[in-house]
Amino acid sequence: MNALPVSLLYTRDAALRQRIGGLLHNRANVRVVQDPPELELLLHQHHGMVVFMDLRATDCARLLPELMQRFPEVVLIALGGARSDPGLYAAATGVYAIESANPDRLRLQTLFDQAQSHLRLLQENRLLRENRAHPPVSAVPERAPFVPVFDRFVSAYKRFDNVGIMLESLVEGIAAYARVARVAVFSIMSPEVYRFRAGVKCLEETRALEFSQTHPFVQWLQLHAHSLSRAMLRHIEPVEERLLLEHMLDLTGAEAILPLFGRQRLVGWLCLGRMITGAPLERCDIEELIPLAEQVSVTIENALLHESLAEQKALAETLLQTIPVGIIATGPDGTIRWFNRGAETLLKMAAAELIGQPVERHSSFMGSLLKRCMAGAHPEGPVEWTDPATGRALGIQLRRLSQDGQCMGALALIQDLTEERIWREKQNNLERATFWNELASAISHEVRNPLVAISTLAQLLPERYNDQEFRTQFRDLTTQEVSRLNGMIDQLDQYANPPRLEFAFVDPGELLETARCQVRSGESGPVAIEVEAAPGLPPIRGDRNLLVDALVRLLQNALAAVEGRPGPRVTLRASSGEIGSGRPALVLEVLDNGPGIPAELRDKVFSPFCTTKARGVGLGLPVVRRTMIDHGGLIEISTGPPGTIIRLTLPAAAGEGGLA
Repeated sequence: MNALPVSLLYTRDAALRQRIGGLLHNRANVRVVQDPPELELLLHQHHGMVVFMDLRATDCARLLPELMQRFPEVVLIALGGARSDPGLYAAATGVYAIESANPDRLRLQTLFDQAQSHLRLLQENRLLRENRAHPPVSAVPERAPFVPVFDRFVSAYKRFDNVGIMLESLVEGIAAYARVARVAVFSIMSPEVYRFRAGVKCLEETRALEFSQTHPFVQWLQLHAHSLSRAMLRHIEPVEERLLLEHMLDLTGAEAILPLFGRQRLVGWLCLGRMITGAPLERCDIEELIPLAEQVSVTIENALLHESLAEQKALAETLLQTIPVGIIATGPDGTIRWFNRGAETLLKMAAAELIGQPVERHSSFMGSLLKRCMAGAHPEGPVEWTDPATGRALGIQLRRLSQDGQCMGALALIQDLTEERIWREKQNNLERATFWNELASAISHEVRNPLVAISTLAQLLPERYNDQEFRTQFRDLTTQEVSRLNGMIDQLDQYANPPRLEFAFVDPGELLETARCQVRSGESGPVAIEVEAAPGLPPIRGDRNLLVDALVRLLQNALAAVEGRPGPRVTLRASSGEIGSGRPALVLEVLDNGPGIPAELRDKVFSPFCTTKARGVGLGLPVVRRTMIDHGGLIEISTGPPGTIIRLTLPAAAGEGGLA
């Protein structure tokens, strides 16, 4: 509900309803009424307001004099022809004004503002008369004080799982405890809105009410922070506040309103009607009800907190149940506390059978992993495991759950690697097919060139056989090209039939030094290879000879790239990093300050026979790439000009600490 005044429109004409509501949308909250009983009920509830009466509506002629007599603070505006018989009759009854049923916007808005001013004047005059009258207060028969029977509400507090039902039980207990005929509770529903939450014998209009944080009544409660009753209205100054509070009491059908404050904010208010005997609430009654209001405040604040936590819990559970990842969580004693639908699907087991059971009941391997995780000895990277029950290839990531340094359990995130493996195998097959197609094309090109040269000289040989210089040229060219073809075939044979991999733990420092020494023993030149190794490098598992060969090939390429360059520099660097989803890794980099890889070759560097060397075969980088694939690593190239960086990332050995 906003701060606009409520105005009624008595009509059954949909067009008139839309027209008046549109013209006054920024001045009033226009409510349409079609039946006389509903009209009278709303007038009793709102006390004073501006009412538009459609002269064509049913019973309008009968209602006009009755409303004028029974509701002196209602300002009536008749809608219709001023010179028509209904219009003349309305004028005779003393309505405030008669306006056309199709009015001008500015004219209608001006008329409404004047009617509101007239209504305000009527209300102020009434207040002045009441203040001057001050009739002597008749003796009020003594009533027994309220008995503090807060145990009436114990049953209500048991329904924290359903805040709506709890509040309904609470207001029923309040009505019985305070012996009042009507109770309503409003509470904050969001940071911006207060709404009706529960009530006893409340009007339907009251149940539909809502108030923003900026509503004048909400601001009044926040500013004054005390209870409100009809008996104290005459003590309220200024008049604007008195009219506002009187309007709120009428709107909610209340005799008194008690604010409900939480620890740091207004959480709502409690509306109380008259006593069930019809007697009004006295000051002493309200004083005795204040402890009740404080208890209701605490209850509502706790209920709102419970409601918020329940929503967050439901959202979290929904997310955990719907994500396509299996989740198993255990408590500190190793019993399964959470087993989501993803885990049920992957492991083919029902959560109802496992929750509360030791994790070993599902799998001794899974139980061992989770217990090692709780002990702090779990592998940092994902663990691959084939479930014997389903035959699925699964990837398991483990997390230790702790709070304030105390172990609260462990969490296993399970992913199905079966499709990933199938996709990876298809991708590898596609890459192999592409490679061999490129290789066949490259071999065809590389072999054809020397064969053409040899064939050309062979055709000229019979004619120029007696030419000693020609025979020497023929011999040298043939020997050179045949030697080149033999070297290419040897490298192709080595690439197509690599040696069997022999995995072992490899020390990164030793790997770097061995590669540097092999390059320096086979190369000559003034360029020194700088080695930079960070402390605490993680060891890796791999084939030491193949890894050294990969680094040697990269260093040879770097030395060739800086040959003849001013200030040549080649660096071999090692550091710690990550691969995949945060798994520890060793990062090896070969850096040079050469001219960089030509732009036209950057997309072909891993293709066979792609080389910038005059006599190169172009299998160096393809061999290095295959070595990385065999070791589960990555190769990345960043090139200028100036300079090139080739980065090799290899997964660290699982469960091993770093080496100094």
